[in-house]
Amino acid sequence: MSFDNVESAEEFYKSYARAIGFDVRIGQQKLDDNGLKDDVPVDPSKKKVKHTRETRCGCEAYIYVKRNSEGKYQISALYEDHNHDLVTPSKLHLLRSNRFVSEKTKTTLFNCNKASIGTSQAYKLHHVGAGGFEYVGCTKKDLQNYYSDFRNKIKDADAQMFIDQFGRLRELDPGFFFEYEVNNDGRLVRMFWADTTSRKNYAHFGDVVSFDSTYSTNQYDMKFTPFTGVNHHMQSIFFGAGFLADEKIESYVWLFETFLRAVGRKAPGLIIIDEDASMRAAIASILPNTAHRLCMWHIMKKLPEKIGPHLLEDEEFLKRVNSCVWGSETIEEFESQWIAIISDYHLENNEWLQGRYRIRESWIPAYFKNIWLAGILRTTSRSESANSFFNRFIGRKLAFVEFWLRFDTALQCQRQEELIHDNTTLHTNPTLFTTWEIEKHGGFVFTHEVFKKFQEEVLAAREHCDVQTTTELEDRTIVTMTDNYMRVREVICFTTDQAYKCSCMLFESIGIPCRHIIRMFRSAKVNELPVYYITKRWMKTCKRDNAYDNEGNLLVEKATSSVDASMRRKMSNAHNKFEDIFRMAKTSPEGMDTLIEKLDSLSLLFQPNTRTRQEEQENFIGCTIPDDVQVHPPNDIRSKGKCKRILGHADKNKRSKYTGPRKCTTCKNVGHDRRNCPNKGS
Repeated sequence: MSFDNVESAEEFYKSYARAIGFDVRIGQQKLDDNGLKDDVPVDPSKKKVKHTRETRCGCEAYIYVKRNSEGKYQISALYEDHNHDLVTPSKLHLLRSNRFVSEKTKTTLFNCNKASIGTSQAYKLHHVGAGGFEYVGCTKKDLQNYYSDFRNKIKDADAQMFIDQFGRLRELDPGFFFEYEVNNDGRLVRMFWADTTSRKNYAHFGDVVSFDSTYSTNQYDMKFTPFTGVNHHMQSIFFGAGFLADEKIESYVWLFETFLRAVGRKAPGLIIIDEDASMRAAIASILPNTAHRLCMWHIMKKLPEKIGPHLLEDEEFLKRVNSCVWGSETIEEFESQWIAIISDYHLENNEWLQGRYRIRESWIPAYFKNIWLAGILRTTSRSESANSFFNRFIGRKLAFVEFWLRFDTALQCQRQEELIHDNTTLHTNPTLFTTWEIEKHGGFVFTHEVFKKFQEEVLAAREHCDVQTTTELEDRTIVTMTDNYMRVREVICFTTDQAYKCSCMLFESIGIPCRHIIRMFRSAKVNELPVYYITKRWMKTCKRDNAYDNEGNLLVEKATSSVDASMRRKMSNAHNKFEDIFRMAKTSPEGMDTLIEKLDSLSLLFQPNTRTRQEEQENFIGCTIPDDVQVHPPNDIRSKGKCKRILGHADKNKRSKYTGPRKCTTCKNVGHDRRNCPNKGS
């Protein structure tokens, strides 16, 4: 038997080994006079590696091939006896020489990683699609090793590839904005980006911004710093993001200045941040006319560790604190409740509470009820919500290029959700609960999510608002009324322009007419909302206006995929057609035989895939792996303010079952654990 080349001889012997049940390896390679090699596959296959089980057993089975004068390779020696048991048929797929990562497996792996599905889960998914582990072609460890090889390949060029990727995106879409800085060693220390859609979103909804720098997403411990807001469906929306190597004032100054350039130097009216002093100093410098408030969520999260353990078990104390902080509608109400709590629980010497009281104007809602808050955005819980969303896609300890692939998928999912809500709002009508024309008009102008809140006010106006007194003055009428919160509200009607102002200030902070004003509309037989009370950002049509950059250029979204839309459509159609045919064919053995026969003939029309492993990896990340690296990844990064893991749905379920602070397992008291228990050893 002769072969055209060594590879054919090797494949022949491997096929024989697979059928019999043993593994093979290339044993010796010798050069002849013409510089060509002869190969000797022998059994078994694996070398001894530290921390792995030995598989060599001294088996002498082999095949020896030698090239003849005609250039063919012939079997010159064959030894078939084995000194070990052969593998049973159910384990043949585990033989090393039988295992390889196929093109389909690689595609599944890469697609899953883009969707933030890990390698282990990708392997499980592929095994289900293949019909069993024996048909996957490799083990989970093989797949993990393949992906690990990819990560090792890019580690030194990671930052350079990240920058190159953004450069490619800007070539495809001139509206894509990014800037970065490196230190003296050429290592990336600052980065910011915002694509065209993000910049357009800011033009429509950038009046209020939430900024958070406590989110870690990468293996370099650089801080991921997203700018988020609220769209017309009251959903989180992305405006731009950055990476910072440290949290110094100059880093935040650079970031905010770069953000302003990206959004046409249009500063937000309000920005919600945490208590970071460097961040506050940078905002005061770069955004002097922007109101900035602190995150109530972050502050209240620290309360349990700042008070005595005995108060953590006092439900009445916690109830009063929450009512004071979250429920106070006026400054006087907050002040009286706060002073009473401090006095009743003897907290006059608590320095942390004293410090929070000194900065109360920055985080207690009662002090800024007249500030536009764009709906529910009064804390960085909006950022927490956005980060929780991105966390499902991003994870931690990623290389930059891995982060970008997952982040891009997350952003597409977020925007798809907005598109779904747009379609629902424009092409369906909400259910009306009253016969009031003003409710019907609200359903016509507002998005469904905003209309639900407006509808709640309409129902409350009908069911709970009772006029108590009416006072006529020269230029205004003052009406007092009660509502279901048992509070007396004062509504002022200005006679000249028929405008209303309510003491609850819901419209001033959220942009939705309150129940008290709606009650006045009803009394005045106003059947449609006056233009003044229709906040543009909550309208169905709010995004129809064009958006421009600071140079006056129209921001137009362009496709940034390496595959054009026409080709993507064809690929999708071909895939769907094959799936349909496969589902029909698998109902019978004859159908599958016919399908395989047709596919074999069809495969002759196309050239086999001969890409190298590096070409496969570059196709996955969408850019080349450079040899010349100018921008290097950060190293030895240490940044402060690293937050705890963001809570997910499962954590909230656990929290709902939480009955009190954690107790010491030794003495069953709170405020310490068994490591520092005062009764330890007694």
